[in-house]
Amino acid sequence: MIPYQYRTVAFTDVAVDLDGDSLRTFFLSRQIYRRTRFVVARNRDAYAVVELTPTPGDGGAATGLFIDVGDVRVLAGPDETAFVDRPDIDTAVPGQLLRAARDVPDAPRCVIVRGRYEHVNFILDPTPRRVHVLDVAPPWPAKLYDQVQRVADTAEELPATECVPQVVDLEEIAAAEPAEHYLLPCRGGGMSVPGAEISYLDEVPQRADWVLIGCARSRAIHDHFYPDKAGNVRQIDICPITLAAGLPLPPGEARLTKCCLLEENVETRGDTVVVPWGASFSLVAEGLAAASELAGRLGGKPGSRLGGSDGPDGSDGERNGEMA
Repeated sequence: MIPYQYRTVAFTDVAVDLDGDSLRTFFLSRQIYRRTRFVVARNRDAYAVVELTPTPGDGGAATGLFIDVGDVRVLAGPDETAFVDRPDIDTAVPGQLLRAARDVPDAPRCVIVRGRYEHVNFILDPTPRRVHVLDVAPPWPAKLYDQVQRVADTAEELPATECVPQVVDLEEIAAAEPAEHYLLPCRGGGMSVPGAEISYLDEVPQRADWVLIGCARSRAIHDHFYPDKAGNVRQIDICPITLAAGLPLPPGEARLTKCCLLEENVETRGDTVVVPWGASFSLVAEGLAAASELAGRLGGKPGSRLGGSDGPDGSDGERNGEMA
């Protein structure tokens, strides 16, 4: 569970014990700001997280700002919480909150994070969706996984999703298929095979007795330029879709990979979401969202964000830490 907007999370010092009865008595005696849904309550070095429910029918009509509390629920007590200062973490991004929680040794049920801009948010009982990102390399870093990480670091609307690298080393694949001469699709990857000659398909080199390292698209291009070798060229298929067939996933998890036969769209094939080879950040973001949703369906994790909102985006410009 992660609040949908950290604006719904207040941070306040209290002069009462952090047990359920004391917190309930304390907050039932107060009004809260109309946007507040959760409170991180601190007493010296101890913390608790509570959820506040407004009095039914109280829309803050008297002032337009403050409402009565109808119910108080302790989500995590002092023995179940850890508080960390992480100025590198944007607490609006579930993936970053998940990373902060994972960095806490023996993390309890709830990790409270004071992050960038001094904003406070928390992650409770994290059950992230798992998406395996299948890519090939070189180049290093593996491009699709690197793009996914960069997208996930800014994806405020993406539920907490753990992106697991599943990178296949092309140089190791080539080493397992010894040859004196390899034909690669292009120079872009910077791949090398010690002791072997390397040619590049996009340069249309003179015909030679080579092993083609490439996918179906590379094979089609090869056969176009070298029709006399079309039937007998030896090929090492490095299509991520082909590689995925030999890398089964754990139950309830999904995969994101790429294919050069796609050009402008994202496809879902069983437990795998496929984006075009060389996909833009917008297509990678679309693919990651689809893979996360798929993992949620497969793993029975429909969502991980909660919180109130006045508008469709849950924002009205108020700052984190308003009075509770």
